[in-house]
Amino acid sequence: MKFCIIGLGNFGTQLARQLGRDGHEIVAVDNDPAHIHALKDEIEYIVRADCTDLAAFHEIPVDACDAVILAIGEDFEASLSIAANLQQLGAKRIISRIINPLHGRLLKLLKIDELMIPEAMAAAWLARSLKTPDLIDSLDLGGGYEIAQIITPPPLVGKTLQEAELRSKYDLNLVTIGKSRGAAALSSVRQPISKVLGIPQPDRPFEEDDVMVLFGLGKNLRKMMRDHHP
Repeated sequence: MKFCIIGLGNFGTQLARQLGRDGHEIVAVDNDPAHIHALKDEIEYIVRADCTDLAAFHEIPVDACDAVILAIGEDFEASLSIAANLQQLGAKRIISRIINPLHGRLLKLLKIDELMIPEAMAAAWLARSLKTPDLIDSLDLGGGYEIAQIITPPPLVGKTLQEAELRSKYDLNLVTIGKSRGAAALSSVRQPISKVLGIPQPDRPFEEDDVMVLFGLGKNLRKMMRDHHP
């Protein structure tokens, strides 16, 4: 996919790097030469421009991007002006960082509903990880259901899927098993899976470097992890 990131402060820079590592095409934009210089060797298409000026977009292929992420920090007046320009240019999808509730309300008046507070998201993830140390990553599917990657609890190492009784005891389904590169649940760069083993066989014993990918209710997942905490 192709993403345009406007604003290359700490959040925008890290987002550009991560999306680039994931194989996406990135258009990175900022009006600060220091920010441009910091990413010039990592991002192929990088533009120095003041996007509060509609004319600046002649270099920025907004219409070719699947989404535009407004990653601007404290200057929410600039954020609103750029959001209005993006609306005028017909951007397919606009996702904006917000810094306070007023900023969010004003963006909603511009019909921009995909809003995020990165600090709050990071805090929520850290709190969840501290509460559940072996949780590497999870996706909330709604209704209490999650897909989660967890480090295989030590008491399950050597047991088969059948012996672990994940479904009968916890109503959890093992989607697949990955092989870990020494996964650390609180690592800021989480790339724990080096290989996916496919459909789990009921007679395969769990190994120490297995990462379990589980589907089920979050409360059942956490109960299973508590029950198997060494």
